[in-house]
Amino acid sequence: MIQTMDSGAPSMTERSPLIGVALLLAPTLCVGALRYGLPNIETLLKEDLIAQAIIHGLAILLGIVMFLRYRVVEDHEYHRSSAIKNLSSMYRLEDKGLWNRGDDALDRLETQAHNQPKGRAGLRFQQRMTGKVSDLNKEQSELNLDRDDSRMEVDVQVEGMVPVVDSEVIDETDPGKLSGTLGASAEASAQRRLNKEIARREKDAIRSERQSAKLAAKEVKAAAKAEKAAAKAEAKEAARAAKAAKKSGGRAAAEATWDAPPDDQWSTPVPSSLAKSVISCQECGAVNSSGTAYCSSCGAFL
Repeated sequence: MIQTMDSGAPSMTERSPLIGVALLLAPTLCVGALRYGLPNIETLLKEDLIAQAIIHGLAILLGIVMFLRYRVVEDHEYHRSSAIKNLSSMYRLEDKGLWNRGDDALDRLETQAHNQPKGRAGLRFQQRMTGKVSDLNKEQSELNLDRDDSRMEVDVQVEGMVPVVDSEVIDETDPGKLSGTLGASAEASAQRRLNKEIARREKDAIRSERQSAKLAAKEVKAAAKAEKAAAKAEAKEAARAAKAAKKSGGRAAAEATWDAPPDDQWSTPVPSSLAKSVISCQECGAVNSSGTAYCSSCGAFL
């Protein structure tokens, strides 16, 4: 039986009653001070009686809560009593369920005792009931079996393992059969090793072919890049030569014009050979030397 103690009565002697009364009246006094200290609040509360009643009621309720909380002394006894109160209902339920289960078990045992089995089970039951408790744990008598007994034969099957043959067993059994079995197993293992070696070599050959193909592709790409670089270099050199030839030809023509006699200044100009030595690009229209294969401006094939 669990007993609980009320901690309210002894806690009143440990708390000051004057402080409790002060806490009870403190909210009401605060509301009164606000009403008389602020005229606006007093005017509003006089006009609305419902709000005035609600405010004073809340102040009184808050004072009661503060007074009750002050009365409680939360010491070791208080926590022990609260814990017992919380667990008392669970204890009652557990005790009730435990005793009910025990009664049900006793009822089942009594019904089984009254209902006696029949046949061989009934005979064994009667023997056990009339015997002693030590007979229940008594060891059985040993059995001596002959080698020719069928119960001595044991069949052992081993799969996926290489048999280890004893020399005595080899001498007793037929050597032809054993040699045939061992030869077949050795041949099978050799065939497996050969297949693994062939598969490994095929994989190595495929891997080497892939590597050689990758190297050949890299070499082709490198050769193409080298050809492009050489063509660009040749085009640049040809463009520079054409520009130099053009500049030298222009200077020679200017000198010939300025150095010509007065009688030849008004004669019909002779077609220059420079028009034959240059070619215009079809892509950008730039003038290039006729001996160049690529345009010096855009790099197109002439």
